[in-house]
Amino acid sequence: MAIIFEVDVYMKDTIIKRHDRYNVDDTWRKVKPSNPKDFLKRFIKLTYSGHAIECHGASQDWGCILSSLDIHSRKKNIPIELRKTKETMLLETFAKKADTYFPSGERRLIEVANLKWKTFRNTGTVFVGRHYGLPTRCVDWTGDPFIALFFACQRDHDKSGVVWWMDYKNFSDAIASQWMPFYGKKKNIEDDFEKDFVDGNDKNILVRFHYPDWMDRPTKQKAWITLSGRFDIHHDEAIHRLGVRKCGRLIIRPEMKSYLLNKLDRWGINNTMLGISNSQVKIIANEIADKVFS
Repeated sequence: MAIIFEVDVYMKDTIIKRHDRYNVDDTWRKVKPSNPKDFLKRFIKLTYSGHAIECHGASQDWGCILSSLDIHSRKKNIPIELRKTKETMLLETFAKKADTYFPSGERRLIEVANLKWKTFRNTGTVFVGRHYGLPTRCVDWTGDPFIALFFACQRDHDKSGVVWWMDYKNFSDAIASQWMPFYGKKKNIEDDFEKDFVDGNDKNILVRFHYPDWMDRPTKQKAWITLSGRFDIHHDEAIHRLGVRKCGRLIIRPEMKSYLLNKLDRWGINNTMLGISNSQVKIIANEIADKVFS
C-alpha cells in the first residue's frame, strides 16, 4: 500500500556539465527590503504576480537551505558518517515516546509505515517528526507564501529570516522526467526510494513528497517537503541542478519580524489557524533532540 502520493527526483551531479557552476547569490537572487512596509509591497507583488510559487520560510538566513538534521549536526560537529546513527535514534525514540499523544492521522501514518517496512526509520516517521519540530532530513515547503512568511518570522527575533521562493511550473517541469537514471522508470517510484531510505542506500537525489490529505495539520499549512537521499545536501543547490531558474529569496530584517507577525495575525495567519500550539508531541520531540544532540 502506497502511503505517499507524489514523488519527484533530480538527476545526479555527474550528469550536469561541470561548467554550470553554482552560486546561491546568482541563482536565488537576494532582495533585502529596508522596512516592513517595503517588504510587504515586494512580497505581495511577488505573491500576486500571476504565477504560482512554492516557498520555504526559515527563521535564520544560513545562505543555503539545509535540513534541520544537518543544521543540528553541523552545530555539534557530527561527521556525515555518524548522522545515520543519530537519525535512527531520533526516529525510533520519537515514534515510541510520543505514541500516546499522536493525533489519529499521525498515528496512522507511522503505524502503517512501520508495519510495511518493519522499522520506524521510514518517511512516515520522518514526516510526522518534522511537523512537530524533530530534526529530520527533510525541508518544509508550502504553497502559501504567507504561511512561509509566518514561519520565517516566528522565532529568532534577533536574527534575519528569509523566505525562499520558486516558480511552481518551473520546478514541476524541471523534475518531470528525472526518474529514469535512478530507477529505470518514469513513475511509481515511491517504494523504490523508500526501500533505499530504509536500507540506508543513500543516493544523490532529492525527492518531493506530499502529505496525505487526511493529516489535518499539514493540510492547514498547505505543506509538502523535499527529502534528500544523502546527508548534508543543500536543497537550494539541488533544486538549481534540476534546472530551476525562476527563484529567489526575500530577507527579513530582525526588527521587522514582530511587525510582520502582528500583520499576519490580523489576517488570520497564526499558531491557532496553523494548528501549531505547543502540544505534548512537540515537547517530546524537542526533548529527544536535546538528548540525542547533547
